[in-house]
Amino acid sequence: MRLLEITARWELTILIMSFGLVTLWRLFKSASFAGLVRSNDGSLSPGRIQLLMLTVLTALQYLLATLRDPSHLHSLPSGIVAAVGGSQMLYLGAKAWNSFGPKRNNSEEQ
Repeated sequence: MRLLEITARWELTILIMSFGLVTLWRLFKSASFAGLVRSNDGSLSPGRIQLLMLTVLTALQYLLATLRDPSHLHSLPSGIVAAVGGSQMLYLGAKAWNSFGPKRNNSEEQ
């Protein structure tokens, strides 16, 4: 029975890693990954990069914790929840400011 449990754990790990690798490969191959980190004007968006990195690292930490002890679903530490919430708040605040804030003329930018 222990052998079945170990085999199932390895199969699940390989399956999840394969899904992740195929997803990343397709994103990079189709160049649609740029839409995740670039703003509407085509420039790199630090807020999007930060949000993407925080989300990926949080998901990776949760996955590793679950692989270490798969007997139950783990709760996220309150620090991570606060960091993700703060990150979302900053991103959405900047997005709202760009959408609803004072508009600049092209002559001011030159």
